[in-house]
Amino acid sequence: MLIYTTDVTTDSSPDDLDVLDEARYVSDGLAKLEYQITQLPFKFDIRNYEESLRHIGEEVDGINPSFIFNLVEAINGTDRLAYRAIQIFTDLRIPYTGCTLNAFLKTQTKTEAKKIFIANGIPTPSFVTMENLERFLLKPDNENASKGIDGKVYSGKDFFAEQYIEGREFNISCMGSLKDCTVLPIPEMKFENWPEGKPTIVGYDAKWDTNSEAYKNTNRSFEISDSDGELFNNLSNITKKCWDFFDLRGYARVDFRVDKNKNPYVLEINANPGIAEDSGFIAATRKAGMKWEEVLEKIIHDSCGI
Repeated sequence: MLIYTTDVTTDSSPDDLDVLDEARYVSDGLAKLEYQITQLPFKFDIRNYEESLRHIGEEVDGINPSFIFNLVEAINGTDRLAYRAIQIFTDLRIPYTGCTLNAFLKTQTKTEAKKIFIANGIPTPSFVTMENLERFLLKPDNENASKGIDGKVYSGKDFFAEQYIEGREFNISCMGSLKDCTVLPIPEMKFENWPEGKPTIVGYDAKWDTNSEAYKNTNRSFEISDSDGELFNNLSNITKKCWDFFDLRGYARVDFRVDKNKNPYVLEINANPGIAEDSGFIAATRKAGMKWEEVLEKIIHDSCGI
């Protein structure tokens, strides 16, 4: 089988370099399942789709994989082009892991995803494009991994402003086939020793800057309070609705904020979230009692039918 990864360099950002840790972890697990593995960086010429299709088609033909394990999270330094990898795999008619092109495009742009939330009665924070910004968080519309959510000013990006929901945060991992979702154990993100007045958000530093106070003071907890039973049922049901409405498959993550009255709001859906060994998704599978090889087998079966 063939693993395609983001094409990274030593100058790539920490979130992009994380794909190398993912690839090592996936390769180790697949080797234990006795797969023969070839790993390649995904190279795409944005000026010539047909040439990229031909080049990648020749790579695939030379390897003749039974399926592709898709770990392409960005192309040419931007997340917004990652769908091109899935488009090419689809055009080549090669089975691949993770979400389909349709699902990926639905979740790729946060404001378009919010429109789907609203149309289907899924609660989500209010948002505007570039007006009425008081008490709103500015987010880049086409980037993942909390890129741009750090208080700095970025130019050349499409931003929107999102209502800040003061309260708790939950990152819920799920996996399965189309219309058949299993919600994994639900963790809460705990903000400890947080500066007074600073919004409790999992920004870029909290995810990727290991030397930052935000990283050190943002921790995942699977502890469940008896009083949260109804809330967790609600979060689980909404996650399943997201899975169905967005035609997800393989594995995904749905991020929530919950206000002081226990009203949940979906922040976003992460199709094909990070699956490095230290990721939230893997933490949830371990909490569920799943071995890594078991997780890989389920992802491959649910995505590729193998």
